Amino acid sequence: MIVLGLVVVLVLGVLGWIQLRDRINDQGVAAAGACVEGESVLAVAADPDIAPQLQTLADKYTATAPVIRDQCVSVTVTAVASDTVRNALSAGPDGPWDAAAFGPRPALWIPSSSHSVKQVSATGVISGEARPLATSPVVLAVRTAFANAPGTAALDWKDLPSLQTGRDSLATLGLPGWGSLGLALPVGPGAESTEMAVEAVAAAVTGSSTGPVTEEQARSIPVTSALTDLALGYEASTGTKPATTREALTALAEQGDPATSAIHAVATTEQQVYQALRDAPGADITATMPKGPTPVADHPAAVLAGPSVDETQSRAAAQFAEFVRRPEQAQVLADAGFRVEGLARPDDTTLAFPGFESTLVPADAAAAAELMQVIRNPISPRTSTILLDVSSSMSEREGTATRLANTTAALAAHVNRSPDSSNLGLWEYSTTLDGSRPYTTVVATGPLSAGGFTEGTRRQALDARLAKATSATGSSTYTSLEAAYKSAVDGYTPGRTNSVLLVTDGANDDSVARADLLSAVAAASSTSKPVRIDVVTIGENPDLNTLQALADRTGGSLEKVASSDGAALPTAISKLLS
Repeated sequence: MIVLGLVVVLVLGVLGWIQLRDRINDQGVAAAGACVEGESVLAVAADPDIAPQLQTLADKYTATAPVIRDQCVSVTVTAVASDTVRNALSAGPDGPWDAAAFGPRPALWIPSSSHSVKQVSATGVISGEARPLATSPVVLAVRTAFANAPGTAALDWKDLPSLQTGRDSLATLGLPGWGSLGLALPVGPGAESTEMAVEAVAAAVTGSSTGPVTEEQARSIPVTSALTDLALGYEASTGTKPATTREALTALAEQGDPATSAIHAVATTEQQVYQALRDAPGADITATMPKGPTPVADHPAAVLAGPSVDETQSRAAAQFAEFVRRPEQAQVLADAGFRVEGLARPDDTTLAFPGFESTLVPADAAAAAELMQVIRNPISPRTSTILLDVSSSMSEREGTATRLANTTAALAAHVNRSPDSSNLGLWEYSTTLDGSRPYTTVVATGPLSAGGFTEGTRRQALDARLAKATSATGSSTYTSLEAAYKSAVDGYTPGRTNSVLLVTDGANDDSVARADLLSAVAAASSTSKPVRIDVVTIGENPDLNTLQALADRTGGSLEKVASSDGAALPTAISKLLS
């Protein structure tokens, strides 16, 4: 009886424990369903191209009443240009965020492309790998006559610079009378397609099959020359200069006769062309895909990190991204013109959605910045004689090198960025560099691409001679400047800016007086052959007033820098030679 009683007690105890456990679990589920830890809003910043579809999916996700870590989760999507978010995130995980302009600080960022993700320079901003949600290749939006031209199918990304400048007319594609290519290059917020197209051109010029374009390639002469042609060709074209890709697409569609239009092509995504056609049915635009490695807008989901992103939001961001990837949800993206693997393309469009050979791997932040620096600040072809002070004071050390070494490095960097069509030359001066004269013509002014030099081309000769520059004694600035100016007037090149660039760090010590120099320059000047005198002066210079007067009277400029060490000197040189 005792044993039986113990068995009954044991059984009742087990049953009681099971009931208690189930009651605890039920209470836990009920507590979770009641959001005992409150509510959490997942803020998503998405590129405007995909934001409307993501908001639709966010509403569907929120309707499932998701609970994460005892918090009820809802999702809100704000459309923000990819480059705008990229720039803000580059300030770091706790950097400033303009909520009034961009919406709440996001825990999930969905830019147009991994191109933007790779350019976030700060660390600790993105958690884990940003995986794509939907893709769309970068194409050229064009008029249908352009797309149907006999030679368009063979068009390569590397062909665009020569077509842009008019060296090769669009007649080569079978479009007689169309002139040069008017490829719009908007660089305002929301113009990420321009950046990706520029990388495609650079990759094609270097012969890269898939990229990424390296920083060294971005600085190379073939790439900088090609991108300079793209930028200057666009600047030279007439008509509007759209700031964004959407504005450029609108301008392309609204122009009249395509043969005489200012804009013939816009670098954009296939999905943007599809959407433009839906917004304006019957618009005379379509897409063509140049040959070569194709940049792709892959719309990656980047879960963000930082003080403003807690564990609940981080988990919700990852969970929502997976929700969007499910085929039944991703169909919303496919129906909007995005490419989603395994899902059909829209059938309400004439766009072909063709395949392509290879996908361009995006460049890193440093290389991309180099490429866009050329596009935003192209160096116009000009005729300039560089007059370099090599007096003893230039041998003083500033930073890790001498003043002269810093200066020649800055000049060499600019020479390497200059287009082949520029005419550049180098004179050096001190006291007696060339017999009885204080100056010498190191490399005569002429086209950078011209050969006949021991080193090869004039560009190579300038690089070599700048690297060999050594300091001497004295500083005959006035005599040397007068001679260089007269030579520049005699060798004037019509149709472009002509100048003498003086780079000096000290006072003139020859016998020429200020009044005599001003008089000599005035006598040599010619209204039909305008030559400007530009001056970069390093440190304190007692001749500043004279040099400023010469710059003012010839239409030039004077830039003062405190030291040759740092970015101020290269910036001043580029400003005066661009």
